Amino acid sequence: MQAMMNPRKSVGTAYLAYSGRLLAEIAQALGKAEDAVQYRDTAEKARLAYRAAFTDNGKITSDRQCEYVRAIAFALLGQEESQAAADTLNRIVAENGYHLNTGFLSTPFLCEVLAKYGHADTAYKLLLQDTAPSWLYEVKQGATTVWETWTGIDTNGHPSKSLNHYSYGAICGWLFGGVCGIHLAGQTLTIAPTPNPALGWAKAVYDSPVGRIESGWQYAGDAVTYTITVPCNLTAEVVLPDGRNLTLQPGTYTL
Repeated sequence: MQAMMNPRKSVGTAYLAYSGRLLAEIAQALGKAEDAVQYRDTAEKARLAYRAAFTDNGKITSDRQCEYVRAIAFALLGQEESQAAADTLNRIVAENGYHLNTGFLSTPFLCEVLAKYGHADTAYKLLLQDTAPSWLYEVKQGATTVWETWTGIDTNGHPSKSLNHYSYGAICGWLFGGVCGIHLAGQTLTIAPTPNPALGWAKAVYDSPVGRIESGWQYAGDAVTYTITVPCNLTAEVVLPDGRNLTLQPGTYTL
């Protein structure tokens, strides 16, 4: 209730920019060109307003992880500014003992932006953290659902609030799109996995509208083997961390 009575203007402005951009894409896809122009204009004005009102000439000055995550994920900063923000985000996550302190709105983007800007090791430390607040703390406490709060069942076994509340489970998006690197947009399939020895192996299977897509990887010592399945009537652009860029036809490949 307090948040409703005293809304954070930085959050609303950021979402105006993000929502406007999404609406422009939707309008363009529906053939509504004039609407697309209007929404793009709204998004750009909101982005400029955010930069002017809530940054110091493109630099974020906050000790809250969410402020960095949101600005980077919603493309509210320039490329160099985003890299600087990600570097600072990486530092404050490390200073927090590799624990997140994000809420419902920015948690889905946290690991994604860290990995995108060169801090995949930190993203994996967050993913594999097993003390609260973290995803694996819930697993250690016997969770079979995702909780509303990070300590939905405390170390003494006492429950609080909802124990079936998906929001923080949005890390699954990064497991598919980041760890295993599956990105499907219409008929365009890109697979750009982010392997890390801290996990050892991973595999994702996506029964998509265009068929089953699979992407997995596994370490053997320092070597990584990738297994990719491309569905019929589609090609995949594969980008691997070792610099290989491949175009794969339908089939299953071991790389």
